Amino acid sequence: MVTLAAMLRVTDANRPWWTLVGSCVGLFLLMLDSTVVVLALPSIQHDLDASDTALQWVQNAYLLAVAVLVVTLGRLGDMLGRRLVFVWSLAVFAAGSAMAALASSEGILVAARVVQGMGGAGLVALSLAITCAAFPPDQQNRAVGIWAAVSSLALAIGPLVGGVLIDAASWRWIFWLNPPIAAAGAAILLYAAEESRDESAGRRLDVAGFVLLTLGLTGVVLALIESSTWGWDSAGTLGLLAGGSALLAAFWVVEHRVAEPIVDFSLFRNGPYFGASAAGFALVGCYWSLMYFQPQYLQNVLDYSAIAAGLLILPVTAPMLAISPLAGALIARFGARALMTAGMLTAVAGLLIQTRIDAGSGYGLLLPGFLLFGIALGLVYAPMSTAAMSSMPREKAGIASGVLAMNRVMAGALGLAATGAVFAALQRDKLSELLLQRAPAVHGQREELDGLLAGSSAAREKLADQPQGLVERVEAVFRETFAFALANAFWVLVGLAAVGALLTWMFVRSAPAATPPEKPTAPQDVQHHQHHRRFHF
Repeated sequence: MVTLAAMLRVTDANRPWWTLVGSCVGLFLLMLDSTVVVLALPSIQHDLDASDTALQWVQNAYLLAVAVLVVTLGRLGDMLGRRLVFVWSLAVFAAGSAMAALASSEGILVAARVVQGMGGAGLVALSLAITCAAFPPDQQNRAVGIWAAVSSLALAIGPLVGGVLIDAASWRWIFWLNPPIAAAGAAILLYAAEESRDESAGRRLDVAGFVLLTLGLTGVVLALIESSTWGWDSAGTLGLLAGGSALLAAFWVVEHRVAEPIVDFSLFRNGPYFGASAAGFALVGCYWSLMYFQPQYLQNVLDYSAIAAGLLILPVTAPMLAISPLAGALIARFGARALMTAGMLTAVAGLLIQTRIDAGSGYGLLLPGFLLFGIALGLVYAPMSTAAMSSMPREKAGIASGVLAMNRVMAGALGLAATGAVFAALQRDKLSELLLQRAPAVHGQREELDGLLAGSSAAREKLADQPQGLVERVEAVFRETFAFALANAFWVLVGLAAVGALLTWMFVRSAPAATPPEKPTAPQDVQHHQHHRRFHF
């Protein structure tokens, strides 16, 4: 009889599979967190009396931290040891999660999300690298398939898990869920995984590029988010936009002069790589905005509970579970270019449907849009990575895969910031118009009214002396205003997806122009080819 101790014993034969479990635990944690948090935003806003601006920073602070650190932490893993950096990343992610769970104010929560993003960047950069380094070449495809399935599963069930935790307990439990999972993943890797490095990796970090990219991106995103409060023509907004843009221009200059840049801009002179990067940027930028706003629309406007909203948003992510296993066969039959273009046009169609919503729309209008966008995710992601990486020479594969991942995360931050800025401007103007028409007695009480929209008990107390009928009219105005602003802000996403579709058709090829290189045999070479070949938000 096989004992439990024997089953848990690490041997040379089962060590790679233990390593896969450990890396998949970290991956599952990262993917789950990327979808559960969006369901909690209305509850967070209510509990912490958070402003709309702070709510956007809950997402964007995390995305910015991941975007600016993912390539650097990947390189640190190659230099110092992938297991070492991955385990430390799990610890940082867990610490940020605990800090978020204990947050007593919006500022502390945003800071906690920065810490989470710092850990998440290491998980994004190294999860697949650790897996590929652990397996011999003849077993890697099977291992990567399992790894990709875990990623898709976590994305698919994330909204449901978040809804259950929020309704059954509190939004804080979506963060308390992370530390024990992170501890399990770290323990497995420390117990079973062997350390791996890339001995050919450089030993220098692009500190100047890192600083310029961090400050430049933060400046641009801060200007976009705060523009609704400061005004588009204010000195603060214009100054931050100008300063952030200047720093990003300086980053471009620096990256052309350092030996080991964060971003090798020469990659984008390769047509298929540029087209695939454009598709990824457009689709992920749309994804994060959709997943940020639609759960709020379902809960704040259509009055669904968190668990119901989690179920109703599933069609955005669930189609990947069905489509991902077929990706290889679809690419072989139709080619990456046709498949990706069809996927991008499907995304455009799904987003167009969502520009038709209003305060009285039922789920019947949303469902086709959600499904079409979910199908687009399934159709684009595997072909995107295939088209990008198959066109790269082998010596460029490592940095190319890192930049591709960085591009997708950066798209989330910039897409959400831009869409949020348009949404906030439309909401502010429409709110003034409708309040003047329907509730002129409270038109000047904007702070209290904004709090009422967020479900703030303090704001409700300040308006308690108003007639109940007036408060109900104000709430109805807010629902109508939110729906109006969201429907029209989604035209930004329609345009982004349409440009992505055009660039995909123009630049992506169905097959690489040159003969593909021979199959690599060293684990680190295989890692370079397959790193980030699958889904990472």
